[in-house]
Amino acid sequence: MENKSIDYIKYIFLDYDGTIIENAESEFLKEYFTLLSKKSGTEFNQLLQLVMFSVEETIKNTANDKKLFEKFSIAISQNSGKPREYWVKLFYDFYETEFDQLSKIVKPRKELIELMRKTDKKLIFASNPLFPKIATYKRIKFAGLEPEMFLYVAHMENSTYAKPNPMFFKEIMAKLSLSPDECVMIGDTEFDMACEKVGIKFIHINETEKWKQAF
Repeated sequence: MENKSIDYIKYIFLDYDGTIIENAESEFLKEYFTLLSKKSGTEFNQLLQLVMFSVEETIKNTANDKKLFEKFSIAISQNSGKPREYWVKLFYDFYETEFDQLSKIVKPRKELIELMRKTDKKLIFASNPLFPKIATYKRIKFAGLEPEMFLYVAHMENSTYAKPNPMFFKEIMAKLSLSPDECVMIGDTEFDMACEKVGIKFIHINETEKWKQAF
């Protein structure tokens, strides 16, 4: 029965850190905050704690009247005492310039990417949408892919919810008019497994034969 269900998959949701790329999220974030700390002139640990606390608040904020980037910019402004405009300018300047240096640490998962290029299934970029569009598109390119390969790319400006909130998946399905039994999610963490709460089959990246069949 499991193989039969995979045969009917039309849409493949894909995580990024630990999935499309082999790097764990922690490895990427260490380099990210090293660069951002230099850019902002803020001490590494102080900046790390401020940003991650604000991200945590953003994830917990389930209000449906704002997208994630607005929620985050409000949270970090309140937590830092600096105006939203300061943070918006800092982050966008960073993503335009220094962020590109992170490409050198990215290790694409070649076998998965080869299947992504060959498949006729529709691909959905379903990494946790905690980067704005400019950074998300660059991360896709860091892996040697093109944003145009995806039917939909989740990012901070078009997402209301973040994983592990299952509404992240439900929002995408509603936008694209998808049925969960047509979908599969390939990822590496419990956050990705939240897809099961809305009926999407989950395949762990370590289950190589299963995700090969999905393509």
